Amino acid sequence: MRLTMLGQSTVIIELEGGMVIVTDPWFESFGFMRGVPPAMGPGDIPRCDLMLVSHNHIDHFDNAAVRLAVDRGAGVIGSRRAAKRATKKGCRDVTSVAPGDTVERGGIKIHATRAFHPLAKDAVGFVVDAGKKLYFSGDTRREPALVSEVAAFEVDVALVQVACSTYFGREDGMDAREAALFVDEIGAALAVPIHYQVRGKVIDPQEFVKLLPPGRGLALPPGQPTDL
Repeated sequence: MRLTMLGQSTVIIELEGGMVIVTDPWFESFGFMRGVPPAMGPGDIPRCDLMLVSHNHIDHFDNAAVRLAVDRGAGVIGSRRAAKRATKKGCRDVTSVAPGDTVERGGIKIHATRAFHPLAKDAVGFVVDAGKKLYFSGDTRREPALVSEVAAFEVDVALVQVACSTYFGREDGMDAREAALFVDEIGAALAVPIHYQVRGKVIDPQEFVKLLPPGRGLALPPGQPTDL
């Protein structure tokens, strides 16, 4: 498995069988929200077979991503609202998922998990089972039901949100400390930080890595493929 961090929650996942998955693709729209420019634009991505979209917020699925899916004929698996938008914008291979659903593509099983996001009630996470199991959190609070659900998959790699916003005195997702607790609870062998580049909540991903035991955390260098 090879991972390339493009920025925010956008990660290219290259599986051993050749399938290329892009998570929560955000390239252009609402650029004023970006604290850090993306490592690549959509035109720089050589291949995209499938997009996993956790929810329909602009920093997780923008119009440039939709155009990329249309141009490449990429499949889109996403939350109800994200799937509806993808279909409306012309994507031809769209699957709407809710927690508990499983989709199979090319021998790869993709499980939709719960996500607790107060501003996106249909948000989901994903477990990609390709021999190695990879969990992608999207945006979610750390909740006991989610911990139990993800722990049952015995994931090898977890891509976890490590920065969030506060609304009405409560966080809308996980910060670095919550994420470190979550990783310990689900028993992931390796944790990779995501979602730390929106303006106003940019953090150094090494802050998260330092909260984990040695060898349990890895901050991906932007734009550089990393083999796991």
